[in-house]
Amino acid sequence: MKFGIFIFGDNHPDLGRSNQKYYEEVLTMAEWAEELGFDSFWLGEHHFYWYGTCVSPPVVIAALGQRTKKIRLGPAVSVLPFHHPLVVAEEYALADNLCGGRLNFAIGSGFSPVEYKTFGMSMEEARERYWESFDLILKAWTQEEFSHKGKFYQIENGSLYMKPVQKPMPPIWVAASSDETLIKTGELGFSTMGIPFVRSNSILEVKEKNDLFKESYIRAGHKEDPDIIVALHVYLHPNEEEAVKVSRPCFERIVEYLKKYRRPGAKVPDFDNVKTERLVVFSSPERAEEIFREYEKIGVTHIICMVNFGGVPMSDVRRTLELMSKEVMPKFQ
Repeated sequence: MKFGIFIFGDNHPDLGRSNQKYYEEVLTMAEWAEELGFDSFWLGEHHFYWYGTCVSPPVVIAALGQRTKKIRLGPAVSVLPFHHPLVVAEEYALADNLCGGRLNFAIGSGFSPVEYKTFGMSMEEARERYWESFDLILKAWTQEEFSHKGKFYQIENGSLYMKPVQKPMPPIWVAASSDETLIKTGELGFSTMGIPFVRSNSILEVKEKNDLFKESYIRAGHKEDPDIIVALHVYLHPNEEEAVKVSRPCFERIVEYLKKYRRPGAKVPDFDNVKTERLVVFSSPERAEEIFREYEKIGVTHIICMVNFGGVPMSDVRRTLELMSKEVMPKFQ
């Protein structure tokens, strides 16, 4: 089992923390994550509001590349419909160069109606653009010269001078919630990632989605084991009651956003329910190990921990990382 850190980018205005201050904290967390032996560090991409202040993951990855030396760095996810795919290909290739070939690349179609509306597209159009953009990025990274005739993009004899360091390309994950996307990701032979509390009501449903993906992956004839990532909110304390007490108001800030701005029909998580169903980890290190073992048994190979959600203080973030490093992660090596 691998473990990483996932920074969603939420900086609630009630906290009174500038974005400059927030991103200095992000850079510090990456240094801590590397120091304490985490495998990966991920950044969400969002636009226009406090819930996701990371408007350009490749820029932050470039900065992180100068503050770290070993840890893998990536977007979770690059929201493809919002950009020209060749710009995405170039910017992440540049980021891979600037971090010395440590880029992990993950893609998604986005979920915020606010973003779709402001960028002038429907969710249906975004899904169409998504797969076409992905196809074009793969061509740009792996072919010296390429052409593309699609609904949204037409390229004749295109080429990129800026290519990734990693050949033929960086490792790729596809964020998948729907059955359709899980099946297609498996057919294409890429790894997958998801946030359980967003797409599932229980850990059993997480297993069902993993199984659907793996069945498609194997059926398509792919041999190399995929890396199945789940992202979990994690807050650890030696005393579980204290972990619940302190994490609750921070998680409720996230719920506040989800009530107002997620797409129509999307479920809103309840703190006590997601904790009971092990879709979050607000616990002691011992209980965290038990929960991570459950995920390991259902095929998860990589857990990325959201540790600074909703204004969790940096001192508490540091404690969670240290408890993970000293008391949890060694049990999975």
